Amino acid sequence: MLDMEQNWIAERLSDLGKKKAELAQAMGLPPTRISEILRGRRDVHISELLPLARFLDMDPMTVLLLCAPAPAHLLPPQPHAGPPHAPLNTEEQTWLAAFRAMTEDERQRWLRAISAF
Repeated sequence: MLDMEQNWIAERLSDLGKKKAELAQAMGLPPTRISEILRGRRDVHISELLPLARFLDMDPMTVLLLCAPAPAHLLPPQPHAGPPHAPLNTEEQTWLAAFRAMTEDERQRWLRAISAF
C-alpha cells in the first residue's frame, strides 16, 4: 500500500545510530529507494524484509507486520470492492484500540513477547 510512511524505520535507525545510506548498502538498494520507502512512495518488497530485519536488529515477523498494509476489513470501504468483510467483534476492537494506543516501544515489546509463544 503506497502513501504509508514507514516512520518506524527512520525511528529505529535513529535509535541504533545508523544511517539511511548504511541501510541501503546492507539491503543492496540505491539510497533513493530507501528514501522512497521512508516516504511511503514504495513498499518494502518481500525479498527485502529479512535484510531489513537483520540490519535493524529486529524479529523478521515484527518487520513483516509493521510493513504490511492494513487488513482489508480495517480500511475504509471502496466502491465496488466486492462483498463486505465481517465487522470486528468487541474483543477485536478492544485489542486494536489497545495496540493503537501503545507507543512504538510498547508495541515492539508486546510483539516480541507474543512471538515467544
